[in-house]
Amino acid sequence: MRWLAGAILWLYPRAWRRRYGVEVADLVASRPIRVGEVVDLARGLADAWIDPQPIRSLQLAAAPTAVVPTSVPTRTPAHGVVTASIAGTVTRRSFLRRMLGAGFGVLSLEFLGGTVAFLWPPPADGIGVEHRLGTLDEIRGLWPRWTEGRPYEFRPARAFLINVPAARSMALGLEPDSTARSAADLLALWRKCPHLGCMVPAACEERGRFQCLCHQSTYNILGEKLKVGPASRGMDRFPVRIDEAGVVIIDTREIVKGPPTGTVTFHDAHPFDQGCV
Repeated sequence: MRWLAGAILWLYPRAWRRRYGVEVADLVASRPIRVGEVVDLARGLADAWIDPQPIRSLQLAAAPTAVVPTSVPTRTPAHGVVTASIAGTVTRRSFLRRMLGAGFGVLSLEFLGGTVAFLWPPPADGIGVEHRLGTLDEIRGLWPRWTEGRPYEFRPARAFLINVPAARSMALGLEPDSTARSAADLLALWRKCPHLGCMVPAACEERGRFQCLCHQSTYNILGEKLKVGPASRGMDRFPVRIDEAGVVIIDTREIVKGPPTGTVTFHDAHPFDQGCV
């Protein structure tokens, strides 16, 4: 506290420090300093810079021939020196009014900014932007099992990229005889479970199905809802395209709702009413 008080004193105007600096510094050094006294010093600092009257009065006091007009009423400022009120200076009451108005303005701006942020939230968790994954060959290099039909987990978009031809063969227990060659052979499933928003883990090895760990909602390798679990639809998905350079792009600015429960276009090799285990 003593160090902080000394730092505040150093910030006072030079004229104030020439007149009172040594005296106040000795007082600070000779006694314990409390939080309230530091606050008082900070308030006095603001008053010394905002209201120039104390500094002007000090200059008048330093000049032996200076005369204070008798027609102007006097008052005692925060610095303990009787001074003359000078036209055009900021009074303590005016200063407090201005600070109150400034504080109200800051609070209003914060409220407005929070409202705008709530109504138009920025992209979060990778949602609301386009993601460039690389070419098909680059994806196969990053995840070799993609050619076997295992979904490629792309975390920035929180999505599984499905190699549909190979994934169908894998789920049927067959060796993949084809692979994705165009955007029509790709499917991007959002990992957020449509039931309550839990994160869906990778497809289980045994049956090649997705099963949410929260409430056991189960989906086939194409994200279609099976019998197990309370979800009312299949996994949501994002549009996928391939640009002229051959780069696969997942567009998370648009979310396509999954097919309703009971709409299953692909039946794998396992019972419809069973999960991963």
